[in-house]
Amino acid sequence: MATFNIQLDRRKKLQNGLYNLVVRVNMGNDMIYLNYSKLTEKQYDHVFVKKSGDDDSIAFREKCEGFRTKCERTFNKVKPFNKARFRDLLTEEEKDTPKSLLLKDLFKDYYTTNENIKHSSKRRYRSSMNIFETFMKEATVYEVTPDYLRKFERWKIIKGNSPATIASNITDLKRILNYYTKVKKVIPRDYEYPFSEIGYRIKNFIPNKSVLENDDIKSVVEMKNFDSPEQVYARDIWLLLYRCNGSNFIDLLRMRWSSINGKDIRFYRLKTETTRKKNVKQIIVPKTKGITELLDKIGDKNSPFVLGLLQEGYSEETLDNKSNKMRGEINVHLKTISTKLNLSLPLRINKARECYATTPRRAKKPIDKISEAMGHSSIAVTMNHYIGNMNNDEIFELNDALF
Repeated sequence: MATFNIQLDRRKKLQNGLYNLVVRVNMGNDMIYLNYSKLTEKQYDHVFVKKSGDDDSIAFREKCEGFRTKCERTFNKVKPFNKARFRDLLTEEEKDTPKSLLLKDLFKDYYTTNENIKHSSKRRYRSSMNIFETFMKEATVYEVTPDYLRKFERWKIIKGNSPATIASNITDLKRILNYYTKVKKVIPRDYEYPFSEIGYRIKNFIPNKSVLENDDIKSVVEMKNFDSPEQVYARDIWLLLYRCNGSNFIDLLRMRWSSINGKDIRFYRLKTETTRKKNVKQIIVPKTKGITELLDKIGDKNSPFVLGLLQEGYSEETLDNKSNKMRGEINVHLKTISTKLNLSLPLRINKARECYATTPRRAKKPIDKISEAMGHSSIAVTMNHYIGNMNNDEIFELNDALF
């Protein structure tokens, strides 16, 4: 006959004064400890010894009691009893619930169980999880205070990370806290949310954008002397992206021949398909002579896909992995081209989008039209993230007007 009790496991003290809160299964002389959460002795005394009557304490005791009952129910399913099978079965039944309030557990639960996030986003959350774990091992939500976030920011700056990267990591953490506070509601209500006007505010950084000069772009377009077919292919891919309204490579990779007619190319960006709930804009690209020549040169007419690198029924993971792999390979050859042409900035596949945004702007074309052609939600997105800053000559010319 086994008994199941909720208790604080004081056999090992963790960081920050925490202990594992467990369900202890007593089977005569044998015991099994099943971790559920982590609490300090003060928190345990408040919730379970004094049995405080506040709403948060009552709610947490109810969740713990639910886990204890689940352990007992699962135990009775395993006949003949086997410890490993018991733990495996319990893990399967608990897969939709984070194991604890550890940040790494919340992150992992979010990117493994949330079906509404893209494969590429899952990789980003996994990366952010590892970064926060490196900063402070075994941290729980209770460690995430305004002071914790400020220290994290300073730590990342010392490591040489850009302000935009730091803001991205902290934004991921904020999304995790919001999700487990408002949606899954596993974070107790006594948790002091760190993001506020008087707490910590994520900084909004506008990057200093440098874009290839027009002469550099022309030299890429007119390049004739290549060292290999791979270099030719890399340049042609870059040029096609540039001429197709600065398209993202992943959108070219999944583009179908059926999107192309006699006058233009019409498609939806993958990014807006999955993230924007309204005003999803179709990208319309005039089918110029230059684009037609490139399509004839690198397109695969034997495939429903323009580049011929995907098969019908491909998965999101396949698309993401294929895109990342090819981007890396193409960028290697673009780097060599940058050296051969002595470009003012390194040529990379993502620069095609920035160059598209900046070239018509330099030609005095309306910014609202550029923004619309790129499928942006607002002019601010185009200006802050894609339009290049003034070059040195422009700055000198501007300052000539000073007294």
